[in-house]
Amino acid sequence: AHASDALQFHGFALLRGAVQEGSINDAPLDEDSLSAQIQVGIDWRPSPSYGGQIHLLARNESDGSHRGRLGIVQAYLDQTFVRGDHRLRLTEGAFFLPTSRENVDALWESPYTITSSALNSWFGEELRPIGIDAAYTLRRQWTAGVTVFRGNDTLGSFPAERGWSLRDHWALLGEHLPVDEEYFTSVSAENDGRLGWSARARWNNDRASVQYTHLDNRADALPYGHLFNWDTRFDILGGEITIGDWIVASEYGWGATDIIEEGERYSDSIAAGYVLVSRRLANGRVSLRGDTFALDGDVGHALTAAYFWSPRGKLRTGIEAIVSGDDKRASLEMRYHF
Repeated sequence: AHASDALQFHGFALLRGAVQEGSINDAPLDEDSLSAQIQVGIDWRPSPSYGGQIHLLARNESDGSHRGRLGIVQAYLDQTFVRGDHRLRLTEGAFFLPTSRENVDALWESPYTITSSALNSWFGEELRPIGIDAAYTLRRQWTAGVTVFRGNDTLGSFPAERGWSLRDHWALLGEHLPVDEEYFTSVSAENDGRLGWSARARWNNDRASVQYTHLDNRADALPYGHLFNWDTRFDILGGEITIGDWIVASEYGWGATDIIEEGERYSDSIAAGYVLVSRRLANGRVSLRGDTFALDGDVGHALTAAYFWSPRGKLRTGIEAIVSGDDKRASLEMRYHF
């Protein structure tokens, strides 16, 4: 009787134009001059305590990847068990790891800027746990979570080989994104049969939150055809505070990623973080974000400013400018929500 209420559709279509100056076809600000996307979330919620989602994406440019134009971003089931002050949430399937302080809207979108930070751009391209996540919350303030997953064996190849990048490309399940002329990366490829894991601890109240996360993909650091496993251990510390119409959010991640070539192990240290300040306006939002990103001590920076105009209705228009060293990029976006 309530099947129509249990199944809900939502999403958006966007058209974006970008103009850049500086390094072309290179990180960190390489972006298509004209791009279009449609993202759809199909939510199944027959009960407040259990349900699931399929997150679909179609785009006009695949950025040189294989099977990258149309597919599934996330697909999972979840169950919530509540007893007094205790709450347990289980998630099974393919999903984004709940670490981001900026990608907090539906379908893992950011309400603050057009382009995510270098840290979350990397996670969008290379991290999609496929497994089980359990999160226990006490008194709605203290949360401990653990994730066991497969796939993500190539996590770490982008910052170590291509370099950090600020762009908007959520990897699809089954998609292979080019790292260089020889190798690709894939969030769903499982090459060595070893399970990865992540653990996190979080405190929050109505105005602030702090979270620490550790991630280990436990890859064997060996090549498998056109995929190269990267053994990556990474820590993330993030938090946010809201005061009226203002929000300040920040994350910093650091760790190492290794590969083995001809029997010798090579290690790279990687780190990235940002500080974001944003203010909600009567008909929109204005945001400023500072990024830092590093590979083996070589540090880069980026500054992003964004403004969104959101009149009543389903249309949102945004403009964004990013400066990183001698590279500059300006983007204009129109987004229609449905």
